[in-house]
Amino acid sequence: MKKQGFAFTMAALLLALAFSTKTSAQDGWVELINGKDMTGWRPNEHTSTWTVQDGLLTGVGKRSHLFYEGEHLRDGFKNFEMEVQVRTFKLANSGIYFHTNFQDEGWPGTGIEIQVNNSHIGEGTYIELKKMGSLYGYRNIFKTFSKDDEWMTVKARVESDRVQVWVNGLQTVDYRQPARTFSRLRRLSKGTFCLQGHDDHSRMQYRSFRVRRLPDDASSGLIAPDFGVWHDTLMAMQGRNFPFIDLNPPASLTALELTDYVRATGINAALVKSPKMANQLGAASGLPLFTGIKVTAKGLAKLNKAMGDFVIGESTDLKSAKALLGSGKIQVWSDMGRVLNAQTAGELLDIAKQKNVAIVIDNETQHPSLEVLKMAKAKGCKFTMSGLVPKERMEQSSYVFEVLKSAGLDYRDFYVPGM
Repeated sequence: MKKQGFAFTMAALLLALAFSTKTSAQDGWVELINGKDMTGWRPNEHTSTWTVQDGLLTGVGKRSHLFYEGEHLRDGFKNFEMEVQVRTFKLANSGIYFHTNFQDEGWPGTGIEIQVNNSHIGEGTYIELKKMGSLYGYRNIFKTFSKDDEWMTVKARVESDRVQVWVNGLQTVDYRQPARTFSRLRRLSKGTFCLQGHDDHSRMQYRSFRVRRLPDDASSGLIAPDFGVWHDTLMAMQGRNFPFIDLNPPASLTALELTDYVRATGINAALVKSPKMANQLGAASGLPLFTGIKVTAKGLAKLNKAMGDFVIGESTDLKSAKALLGSGKIQVWSDMGRVLNAQTAGELLDIAKQKNVAIVIDNETQHPSLEVLKMAKAKGCKFTMSGLVPKERMEQSSYVFEVLKSAGLDYRDFYVPGM
């Protein structure tokens, strides 16, 4: 009886394995990492950066990109679904490219990158602001929603004119390619995948890279929104690493409305509430949004350190401006009273610099003035933006673009919560 039971169990197991294999083949998913060696993958430049350790495809060392050239490549991948399991370690920077082609050295000259970066902050004078799940240069995400030292699942769906990205189930990107894009922006095409080994301080491990082809004529059927000239300018400046984040959008917009705007435009946003309404910040859970608390000088005592990603103080006069700036409890200051002018700027900007408080550049009201912003830049102050949401505000005013150029502001002059 025991032998018969054992035989029955083995038969059931073999049947289950056969069914699983058949199902996997039927649904089209293939695994590109075999867990033994780098068969099917070809590194460039510093080839020693990539090894297989304990069954994991491991990257650590000088810049090297690992291109897939295995049996499943055929004539390249155009439309597909992808699921990658990756683990990063502190300060690691990596990336998952698609629609690319092998090259001997350098950063890939073709293809589009999904950013893999929880904690990398840059090298030398360069500061890396784009975080995990960004569609690099197309839809930059400036908040981290995952952690180093933990396995993460990056999913993507690419279909002709649309790219969607998820990190651990949270959708970070829904990019719809417009019919017209400027020449420096790469368009969706066809090609292979590659993994990025970024630098000596970046260590990452990949344990699975599953992909399933979609028909070459697959299309989302959605028409990309046409925002006009302001959005073209935005895309160009995003490519120069400027963090367009509205940290003080209209309170009337819901978390879902803000998220739709983030995905449609590439402008990041925050859900902001008063200390009394802090429990409503939970609406941003599972969405690619910052969260913030908005206070006046009278509300400083009600702050709780556990509230939100940042605190923004709104002043109505000179007295409340000084109280907020000097409190040490806010990271962002919005001058609603319009007291930041040529006469008061010296004192107020000195406090802002000392307390490391970012000054809001309001695109809608066009405040502070260019003169004051130049003074703030000279003093080494930090900045952030508002009046970027909804799109009507961008259509009516290009002030943020004008002052970035005229005041000589650099992307490193901007405050990003958590950085």
